[in-house]
Amino acid sequence: MKKSGIRKLFHKYLSPEQRRIIKFLVVGTSGVPVNLGVVYLATNLMSSQSFQGLRDGIAQLFNMPTLSASGLRDFVAYGLGIIVSIFTNFLLNNFWTWGDRVAGDNTGQFFKRLVKFYLVSSVAAAFQLGTSSLVSALVRGNEFFATVIHGDYRIYHIVAPLIGIMVGLVINFVANNLWTFKKKRG
Repeated sequence: MKKSGIRKLFHKYLSPEQRRIIKFLVVGTSGVPVNLGVVYLATNLMSSQSFQGLRDGIAQLFNMPTLSASGLRDFVAYGLGIIVSIFTNFLLNNFWTWGDRVAGDNTGQFFKRLVKFYLVSSVAAAFQLGTSSLVSALVRGNEFFATVIHGDYRIYHIVAPLIGIMVGLVINFVANNLWTFKKKRG
């Protein structure tokens, strides 16, 4: 198949690993609307009042009197966004970003990579979730960041996950490149 346009330029001026990083960034970028879409749905489908009882139990058990029902709902929404976007990112990375390394693999190897990808992504997700929750807590009371977009969905529901996503990006690429999709020997 003949290469044309931007693809031809990429192959002429970029090494295979530079092209892989660009693919990884494109895939990661595609995961952002997935993540934010799930956060949007979760914050609009789960009222913060429905978390009040759980908030009371957690606050008492862990001596966290400042924990809010909204903060707990946001934590769950951010977690769901991360879980779903990890899966969609895995599929795209498996077949496109590292497709050259996994071509011809069997179903068992696919699921082994999926588990590895979730393990790697879980470490990055912990940083992402912690960062998202921290940023939310810091800006939730700010008039601008608390501006309602729709229902309970506010500006900080976009800003906080975006900052968290940036934090996990480097961890994800390096670990997945070296471990999950490592070059085959020989």
